[in-house]
Amino acid sequence: MTSNDLLSDLENASRIARAGEDMPLVGGPIGLMWGVLLTATFTLHYLILTQVLAIPMWSFAILWIGFAIIGGAGSVILGRKVSKRAGASSTANRVEQYVWIMFTAAMASLAVGVFINLLLSAGTHELWTLILIFGFAGQGLAYGVTAKMTGHNWLHFAAFSGFTLAAITMSFYGNDVVYLIAALGSVVTIIIPSLLSIRKAA
Repeated sequence: MTSNDLLSDLENASRIARAGEDMPLVGGPIGLMWGVLLTATFTLHYLILTQVLAIPMWSFAILWIGFAIIGGAGSVILGRKVSKRAGASSTANRVEQYVWIMFTAAMASLAVGVFINLLLSAGTHELWTLILIFGFAGQGLAYGVTAKMTGHNWLHFAAFSGFTLAAITMSFYGNDVVYLIAALGSVVTIIIPSLLSIRKAA
């Protein structure tokens, strides 16, 4: 890469950041929906796993399939509403949208891999814990990239929270309480940033 190429890249990044600072992010309602859904799902997962709710372990499948269906449908419905908001097609909002689409694809691929492993190999329930750990780390990455590319520096708090929760949940790997921690963590890493985003876009 030549010095001219580097300068051009820096100018493009600066232009994107300036454009992002002038336009609020409108994806807050979608994030809030996922945050509430994840918090509820992690809590139910913990209650089933510890048998506080005396229901069969195969209920996990229904729980997470329901999570995926509700979340997917909610994203489509809210996405249509969000796309009509002023500034939805701005550079900042396209960056946010594409980053989270890639995050979702990454998490879905991990979930499919774990499910196949449990069916065909000797995998244990703890494999699901890896997904939530990677999920928090991925949130940190997604928030951080969005903050850098759009100039919305307040998202660095969300990025730091995501990375912190990844470390905390990794520390409790193998312990059932990790799902309760994940439920509380989702409030910090998803619900609060989403509410802040909605407030700034109002």
